[in-house]
Amino acid sequence: MKLFNSNIIDLLIRKGLPFVTYSLPGSKETILLVQKSPNLHKTEFDNIENIQGFVIAEFISAKTNIIEYINPDFIFTSEEDLNELNDFLVGLSDVNPPDEKLNESSFLSKVQYLNKTDYIIDKLNEEELDKIVISRVSPMELLPDFKIDKFIESTINKYPKAFVYLLNSGKTGIWAGATPEILFKKTNDYYETNAIAGTRLLSDYKKKKLWGEKEIEEQQLVSYYIEKLLSEIGIKDYKSTGPETITAGNLVHLKNSFKIKASAINNITGQLIKGLHPTPAVCGLPKARAYHMIENAEVHRRELYTGFLGPWNFKDSSQLFVNLRCAKFVNNMALFYVGGGLTAQSDAKAEWQETVNKTKTLLSVIEKL
Repeated sequence: MKLFNSNIIDLLIRKGLPFVTYSLPGSKETILLVQKSPNLHKTEFDNIENIQGFVIAEFISAKTNIIEYINPDFIFTSEEDLNELNDFLVGLSDVNPPDEKLNESSFLSKVQYLNKTDYIIDKLNEEELDKIVISRVSPMELLPDFKIDKFIESTINKYPKAFVYLLNSGKTGIWAGATPEILFKKTNDYYETNAIAGTRLLSDYKKKKLWGEKEIEEQQLVSYYIEKLLSEIGIKDYKSTGPETITAGNLVHLKNSFKIKASAINNITGQLIKGLHPTPAVCGLPKARAYHMIENAEVHRRELYTGFLGPWNFKDSSQLFVNLRCAKFVNNMALFYVGGGLTAQSDAKAEWQETVNKTKTLLSVIEKL
């Protein structure tokens, strides 16, 4: 799939305007949204039904109750003429990119990660936690001829079943990702959310199509949480299917789907989305205790990683995706954000390898450019 002219992407970054280009799973269309003003708009979860745009929520939005969004002042598909946008951008002054300093102490070595993970696994039972998701940041220096538009174009072509995006704003910086996980999707007839957990290499799964006890337990914890949430907010009219094995790049996961009749929601969309975020698949259970432990244990800020994002209330689409398999681009570096779910049965070395495998979703694209 051909992306937009690279001059437009470079120009948008230079001008500092919030923009996103994305491709929905299974779509052959690439969308470009641009906001004319430099600052992201803000609202609270309960007001989400009243906004239209591209929603961006950080991991910490679970605490702040604030979500942000890009207002779609310009909307283009990859087949449309961009002269109007180009003329608008040429008239604007360039904006100096934010001077973001990298904190190298937030990049854990393998030994540091193993020590931290071993300690947390030992503490799981003591802390009365069923599961916790611990993440890390893996940095990579980019070659001088790296072109981010070519990278995102190749990512869209390689992962047609994923939600693939490139996002930039003065608040967030430049992010890109190819995530397999729907947080919340709505159509005229039903709403949908997914429980995705458990990770194995696709090559290993093909040899022996069996899941281990640890992965099955992870999946069940996430599914039970969603069922409990739906019950607590009074939603009974839904259908659950799965678990099924799904492929996401070089990995496979277990997935349950929950489809809820639209008539059963009745103006509690924001409440439901807030209850889902962050899912146990990216945080842990019990969620509040796991969230607090993540804040104390991780040496980096997650920022957009394990938050959610996606188009909302326009072009007949409202889909929010958990921000996984993603990277932030700072100066000449790509920072890959990856994590894994820990239970009392976890093995630290296996968890390290899982995070390595997850970096390959985007790393494999960069290496072939």
